[in-house]
Formats: sequence, C-alpha cells, structure tokens
Amino acid sequence: MAVQRLAILPLDHLGSDGSLDWAGSAAATALAYDLTGARNLYAQVLSSLALAPSMQASRAIEGYFVERNGKLEIHATVEDLQTSKALESVIVSGPAADGIAPLVDQLARSLSPEARPLGTSNAQAFRLWGEALASSDREKLVTGLMAAAQADPQFVAAKVDLAEFAAAAGNRDRARQMLEEAERMKPGPVDQAQLAYVSASLSGNGDERLKALSVLAQRNPANAALFRELAQMLVDRRDFQGGAREYREAARLNPKDPALWNALGYALAYGQDLAGARQALEQYRRLDPEGSNPWDSLGEVSFYLGDFDGAYRYFLEAAKKNPAELVKAAEARLMTGDRPGADALFDKQLERSRGRGNLANYQKAQWEYLSGRPTAGMERMEKLAQESNGDLQALALGQLSIWKLDTGEPKAAADLANEAAMHAQSPQTRGISAMCRAIATGLTGSGSRLTDALALLLANKLQEALPLLEAAYRETNPSTDGQVRTLLAWAYVKTGAVDKAAPLVVTYPLPLSSGDPLVASLVLRLYSFARGSVLQREGKREEASKSFDLYKLLQGRDQFSAAK
Repeated sequence: MAVQRLAILPLDHLGSDGSLDWAGSAAATALAYDLTGARNLYAQVLSSLALAPSMQASRAIEGYFVERNGKLEIHATVEDLQTSKALESVIVSGPAADGIAPLVDQLARSLSPEARPLGTSNAQAFRLWGEALASSDREKLVTGLMAAAQADPQFVAAKVDLAEFAAAAGNRDRARQMLEEAERMKPGPVDQAQLAYVSASLSGNGDERLKALSVLAQRNPANAALFRELAQMLVDRRDFQGGAREYREAARLNPKDPALWNALGYALAYGQDLAGARQALEQYRRLDPEGSNPWDSLGEVSFYLGDFDGAYRYFLEAAKKNPAELVKAAEARLMTGDRPGADALFDKQLERSRGRGNLANYQKAQWEYLSGRPTAGMERMEKLAQESNGDLQALALGQLSIWKLDTGEPKAAADLANEAAMHAQSPQTRGISAMCRAIATGLTGSGSRLTDALALLLANKLQEALPLLEAAYRETNPSTDGQVRTLLAWAYVKTGAVDKAAPLVVTYPLPLSSGDPLVASLVLRLYSFARGSVLQREGKREEASKSFDLYKLLQGRDQFSAAK
C-alpha cells in the first residue's frame, strides 16, 4: 500500500482572543507527533502549502479553530494535492477549559487508527511546548521546553525534545539527564526508540548508533528520511547490499524524491549491480528530465563497472546540458584506448577555460601526464612555472615536485616543493605547497594520514605506508574513495599482498573526480597495474592483458613487462 505524505499546516485562529494565536502552530506540531509511527502515513509540519513539493507531499491538511460557548472546535480539511480535491472534512470539539491538545489527539485518531496521544493534559505545559518549538531562538526554545517539562513532569515529548536539542548543541550532561528522566517515564515504543538513538549517538559507538537507528526506522515505518540515513550509514561501512536494501525502502516510501533513486543507483553500482543501478537511475532521470545529473550518474556507474562505451555516451548526453561533463567523457574514451578521441573531448572542454588564462595550460599539462605523455606534461608545466607568478606558479611547481618523485628524482622534487612554498600567497595554496613539501621530503607527521602515506609511498617505503592508507581508506566515503583505494591496492600488489588488493579493484576510479588533484594524474596508471596483477593472479589472462595494455599506454613507454 502506498504511503501518504501529509503536509500539516498551522491552524488559523478565527476567534477574537489574541491569547490563543499561539495554538495554531502548536496544534500542527502536536498532530505531527501523534501521527509519528503510523505505517501508511508520514506527516510533516510546513509553514505554507507552497512548500509541499519540498517534502513530495501527496496530501495536505489545513483548517482553523474557534471558541464558541465555552467549547473549542477544530475544523480541518484533507486535500489531495494532485487533484486539488477535498478528501475528508473533520470537526472535533471539546470543553475550552481542557485546551486544544485533546482535540488534536481526536483529530489524529480520525486520520489514522495508529495515532498515539501527545501525552499531556496540562494546558500550560502544552502551550509552553508549542511556543518553544515555534521559536527560532535556540535559547528561548530550550528554556521553553524546560518550562514545559516542569509544568508537567510526565510530559515525555518535552523531555525527548530536550534530549535531542541538548545533544545537537553538544551539551552532553543535559542530554543524558533528559534521557534518564524520560526513560524513567516508560515512554511509548517510538519515543523509546528515539531516546535510544540519541543515547547511542552520544556514546560515539558506531555499532550502537547503527543498531539504534535500525530500530528507530522500524518503529517509524513511513519515514523515508530514517531509512535514507540508515542506508547511507551502511554504504559508508561498505555494506552495499544492505545500503541498497534500505535505499529501496526509502524510495518505496517516497517514490517522487529523485535524490533517493540517485543514491540507490550508486549503492547498487558499488555492489556491482550495473543493471539494477541503471534501472534506478533511469527512474531518477524520469523525475528530473531536464537535469544533467541523471546522465552524469548513469555515466559514472557505467564507468565504475567497466562499461566505458556506455559511460562515454551518457557523459556526452550530460554535456549537452553541462559542458564540463566533457572531461568525464574524455576519461571514458581514454579507457577504451582511444587517446586521440579523448584528447579531442578534453580540448573541447578546455576551450571554455581559455578566458581563465594559464589555468587552461595547467589543466592540459595534468591531462597529458595522466593520459600517458609524461614528458609533454612536464615540459608544459615547467614552461607554465617559468611564465607565471604567485599562486599559479606555486601550484605548477608543486605539481612538478609530485611528478619528479613519480619519475624517481627525489632531489629535484624537494627543490621544486621548497620553491613552491616561496611563491604561494593564498592560505589554500600555502597549504597545498606545505603538503607537497611534506611528500617530497619523505617525512611524516604532517597531520594528514594521506599526506604521510604519499610521502612514504613515493619514497618507496610501502610497508610503512600501508597502515596509514588502510586507515585513510576506512575513513573515506565510497563515493570519493577512488584515489585512496587505488593507492592502497597498488601498495598491496607491490608488497606481494595481491589477494588483499582484489576487492579494491572491482570498480574503476574516475581520477579527476575524487581525491587530491595533484595525485589524480597517477591514479589510472597505478590502478591499471594493480587490476592487471589481480586478474593475472586469478588466471584471467585476457582481462589482465587489457589492463596491462592500458598501463603501458598510460605509462608512456614503448616497452612493458607484466612481471615488473
């Protein structure tokens, strides 16, 4: 059964008593609380109907309340946003002396039999809670929630909110106090799960947080955002099948959210399901027919899983809307062995950068080095370094220092890195130059695991580099791990641990789309060698030969022995 996504708008107050104006937004917030946990209904408070598309709402509820003859009445209408037709009209009433909170509970039950009560019959506590949550001032918000909790010491919702806000603000002591107080009240299943999640988040234990989030999602079965968060947590842990499963559930709950289909496509691709990834991304494209990113995503997942012809076509489609995608199309063409075709695409994109002066030459030099013309790339970069000044000169010298290390010239690399530091002007470029100097000198202690690992790698201290690379890889999101994953795979192969490299080379990296730009020009070459070595070890000679052929092309040498 499809999940209805309900936008709740603040109730209008039609009475003359201005002291009740606060109750309209408080009632909307309470209604959303009551409906939390329902299986087939997700509710969210919005300030206006114009915001309904932001939550992909399928329905909206709006209305008013009024006091008549000692009674309060709520008049509400549920509207189908696709047809603009009223689906249901509800009137609930009760003694004015009891306040509006009991009426909200009645309204919630009319919308879903699974609705839960707000948990307070104290009109003062409800008012303080509603006014606090409507405040944009954090200090007033927390003060108001504290007052609500004092007005009704059994008001679990106020304690849960206090725990969440205190945890978010870094006030761990207050958060733990609120957690303990709320847990003693024997909260309902949804609040209990929310408290457990806040507690797990405070603990800093990733396993506990994952477990608590899983329970919270199960108890909020219509909340796509929780399943999205759970999916992302699993993908970050490289549990791609689990991540894809939870993204599928999130997409089922909110099928009109294009971002969910995009995320599902990548999770499936990381799990090596190209057909499934494309199916999800085609749905993404249908939801965003004018965007370039669906084509880009289709291109990336195709590239990751070795369909370079398909990636090339998708990137060209993306380039019709965003010409910068020509660079990725060039990378895909290069992977087929068509370097002239790749050059033409790269140069076409580069023409758009001519107005940026020598930066285009900087990018061209990097492309030449990456695509197997190291001599041409270095000559162009050396010329640029001579003709430039300031930050661009520092960047050129820093890149040259990395390339000199790559070609076995550590003394020249150190000299160039030192010179780069002398010319750097902006804080960002000074930081890049400092990184180059640390790498070129081969010294560790820079404060960056990856920088220290590169210093050791390029000094041929592979065994020492491995623990740093392993730690950096664990900490890197799979969407941006192409560079560090390649370096780790290459280090494993060079130290004889080919089996450990095998899982790292199942998806190809897009070198110009992740990691440090100064190292990007090395990535494809190192990856093709590592992948070839793994395939050769597995007895897949034909596939290994293709990887070694690519390595030969990118190495820029006429002779190559796979035994090297």
